[in-house]
Amino acid sequence: MPKSDLLPGVVTDSCPPAVVIDSRHTVRKARRRALFRDVANLVILGAVDYVSLRWPAAHIPLVNREQSMLLVGLLNATVVTHIVMTRVAARLAARRIAATWSLRERARFFQSGPL
Repeated sequence: MPKSDLLPGVVTDSCPPAVVIDSRHTVRKARRRALFRDVANLVILGAVDYVSLRWPAAHIPLVNREQSMLLVGLLNATVVTHIVMTRVAARLAARRIAATWSLRERARFFQSGPL
């Protein structure tokens, strides 16, 4: 195959890109790890909610019970928002990067199957 003088990232039919690494396994592993982390966060959050609601004497020191329940509710909202936003931000970044791909690269990506 003749070596052509192309800029990095420029692909032609006579000079296809060389595949250096297949990242499917790494992506699958990262997705499993993220799912495990999210489930663990929700389980811990549920345990805190359970203890807070079932044990009437439970409260944060120097704060009364009503304010403690408000803080627990804010904690719930913060954790759920964090979980949702990490997924949304990753998808938006992937779309922004994929928008720069050529039609040929997009076709090759969609023909490769699910990760």
